[in-house]
Amino acid sequence: MKRIWLIIVTILCLSSLIGGRLYWNHKVNEVKKASQQGQIDASNIDETGSGQSFSDRIKKLPKALRSAAQNANRENGQVRVALLGTSNEEQLAPLLQQRLDQTFGEAFFKVTAKNLGKTTSLALNRAKIADLVQSADGKPDLVIFTPLVYNDDRQVSTADTRTAALILEKKVNDAYPKASFLVNLPNYSSNKAYMNDRIDELSAFIRKQDLPLLDYLSDWPDGAKRADVVKEDGETMNASGQKIWIDYVSKQWGLNKS
Repeated sequence: MKRIWLIIVTILCLSSLIGGRLYWNHKVNEVKKASQQGQIDASNIDETGSGQSFSDRIKKLPKALRSAAQNANRENGQVRVALLGTSNEEQLAPLLQQRLDQTFGEAFFKVTAKNLGKTTSLALNRAKIADLVQSADGKPDLVIFTPLVYNDDRQVSTADTRTAALILEKKVNDAYPKASFLVNLPNYSSNKAYMNDRIDELSAFIRKQDLPLLDYLSDWPDGAKRADVVKEDGETMNASGQKIWIDYVSKQWGLNKS
């Protein structure tokens, strides 16, 4: 009789040990799955409160910029955008920074502007690319260039103004192969019809060369209403003109608006 009870107790102990081991393995597997799922979800965490995943927020960005954003998100890095032009770009850079921050959270994108002052396209062609677009924060992931149409007026031929964009694109591609390049058209003037003709010619040339283009001028007012979107000099954007630009870029890139 004692032997029978001993056998029964032994069987119960073994069953308990085996059952406990199976339960433990099951819990460990559950923890591993939860951890893996947490890692997957972490890459899509929305820190902006928009309710969109990271992949949704970047899907309308230019292709190369989208790739840079994916890499930065993986490596806890930063995406750098350089605006190259005149005083307009100094005013546009903080507006773009704000919209990017609203969409991706602060500091994920870094926007800088280089004011070339009265530099002409011919002088720009001789400049070193690192002096133009590389800041202390590192190499650019995107360069947005506004051709120097107004600076070139009566000093540089229209042909030289056009080719400056091609020369700069090549410099960017050679120095920063992973960076993307965009041409941002100069805004129309309110009082210089001949400059507006040059801008239209430049736009046609850029399209023919198949360069990526920010064509916010499709939203720019016509005729006398152009005086409402530029300052007294007739060519520099005022706050209303800047809003046309940033709203256009936000729509094209899928950025949150204020």
